[in-house]
Amino acid sequence: MSSPASPTVVVGAGIIGLSTAWHLADLGQRVVVVDSGPAAGGTTTAGAGFVGLWAAGYAWYWNESERDVEQYGIDFYRRLSESGNGETGYRQNGNVWLTVTEEGRADHIPPFEDHRFRPAGARTLTPDEAAELVPGLDPSAVTAGFFHPDGIQISAPDTAAALVSALRARGVTFHEHTRVTGLEARDGSVTGVRTAGGPVIAASRVVLAAGSWTNTLLAPLGRELPTVRVVASRLVTKPFGLPGTLPTLMLPELHGLWIREHRGGLTYGAGRGYEPLFVGGSDRRTEPARRPVRPDLLDAMREYLHPLVAGLLPDAASALGADETATQGVVSMTADRNFIVGRVPELAGLVVAGGDNESGVTHGPGLGRIAAEISVTGTTTLGDASRYDPARFPAEAPSEQDVIGLMPARREADARRAGAAA
Repeated sequence: MSSPASPTVVVGAGIIGLSTAWHLADLGQRVVVVDSGPAAGGTTTAGAGFVGLWAAGYAWYWNESERDVEQYGIDFYRRLSESGNGETGYRQNGNVWLTVTEEGRADHIPPFEDHRFRPAGARTLTPDEAAELVPGLDPSAVTAGFFHPDGIQISAPDTAAALVSALRARGVTFHEHTRVTGLEARDGSVTGVRTAGGPVIAASRVVLAAGSWTNTLLAPLGRELPTVRVVASRLVTKPFGLPGTLPTLMLPELHGLWIREHRGGLTYGAGRGYEPLFVGGSDRRTEPARRPVRPDLLDAMREYLHPLVAGLLPDAASALGADETATQGVVSMTADRNFIVGRVPELAGLVVAGGDNESGVTHGPGLGRIAAEISVTGTTTLGDASRYDPARFPAEAPSEQDVIGLMPARREADARRAGAAA
């Protein structure tokens, strides 16, 4: 049975769970973080580590609430970098969206130009202006660009490790390599978490931030989140002298290609390296491997991307495919492409923080703050909590296949075309 002395338990030590623990500590809570592997050792370590104001022209289905969460993340990482708690790789290099056809320019640049959240200093780029801003870019390979100056880059694994170190210094307890198998409850309230081969960890409150494993713990309560788990891949080249000032590049026409500098080389990825877990027969309640290994997806991504990246950045051609490394993780996409953070109606004292929508690094600090505040006070001072409330969905979730069918189009241009066709 829990008592007033029992801690708040956070299940999951990825960026969202660590951020939740950070903000719970800010609220004066005693915090225990439990993870089935090493702290900061799951999908977060596969994060590409670029952060931006995606709600300001890129993610058309988000509004000022998500913009505020994004800005909070940018500010949080800057403060963490300045605190000296550890190396985070923080750089304010900005984000550049590029188009490679005239149709792409017409589809993807105006939403940035006309957006009501357009940040100060944002501007449209001609191909030559883009080449001045992007070291090594061939201007003949693009038709236009748009620059957001406030976008940042971090090292996701280094930042997560810095958070773990800072949290330990603040008195947060970690139980690593401890798999949570269920929740303990009494009189309709959560009282702790059960662990595999170990004792129950008593809790006054619990926050589930277990990413793609969250539904495994919610299912016995009669609640499932409408998410689809997706293997996400990225490639990393060897160093070839690329300057660290390269902005993060986003090319929505090319299956969502993104490119950023990594230790003098490139890290990059696109949709060809993604596949829903259910394609391999995995059920929503089945716990996937913490770090999947899908060489077929990597091969498909290499075949598609190598000529495209070499055309954009000719100096990278010799490094593509030569001693490249790869990393893969499992992200959770939601039925409405928005996050799921809030109280679980079926059990008092239980809060869920999930549905990263492949942007957990950007939104993790803000979502962690929202989860912590809701857990302790029942409300939040950041964003619009109603947009993330788990109760906006029925308790019984559709299949992962059906979730994909419910998700709004990724690009605004695609949504416009679908609307016209309907």
